[in-house]
Amino acid sequence: MKIKIVMHGNCRDIFHKQALQINFDKKVKVKDIRNKLIEIIKHKHLANKAYISLVKASAFCSQHDEIVNDNYLLNNDKIITIIPPIGGG
Repeated sequence: MKIKIVMHGNCRDIFHKQALQINFDKKVKVKDIRNKLIEIIKHKHLANKAYISLVKASAFCSQHDEIVNDNYLLNNDKIITIIPPIGGG
């Protein structure tokens, strides 16, 4: 199953892309995608703790514009969006 992960905010800076496409052997949950992104950070950014924390704190949004939790199973949705936390005043 090919999943497209659309990046927003600081995630674009971390991954240097507006979107990533990752292949999975089976249906996946959001937590599998989150773990895969952390694995990429560990490999490409020497396990940068700030980057890992950002991915851990980020929300994910389904193709239907709904915020979903880590147990959300991607059946027909092959696009998901990662939305990092936003600070400001």
